[in-house]
Amino acid sequence: MDEANRRASPRYLVSLYAEQIEREASPPRILNMSETGFLLKGDLCAGAGGVIRAAFRVHPSTGECRVTTRGTVMHASARDGESEFGVRIDSFGSLREESAYKDYVKELASRPGS
Repeated sequence: MDEANRRASPRYLVSLYAEQIEREASPPRILNMSETGFLLKGDLCAGAGGVIRAAFRVHPSTGECRVTTRGTVMHASARDGESEFGVRIDSFGSLREESAYKDYVKELASRPGS
């Protein structure tokens, strides 16, 4: 693996639809997530270095939470007729949302087969 694609934290498979992304007609899907970012698949107008704002729901044991994020596209590629975007999360809508997101990722990590 080259240095540009090395991840600081492991990613966990999910299938979550984003509720809101700027300039987006149909909701993209989050394919995997880590404590620091996620992989997004959809028809987006963004390239490496671009900014993506997304909102989606996570389901930690403490209860469902709508999470809003602002992230930087670290890499973009086309696959199966759609684009995939590796997004590093730069900020959350609130501390509560950040906590819910990180709790959810920790719970994903503790699942068998993670």
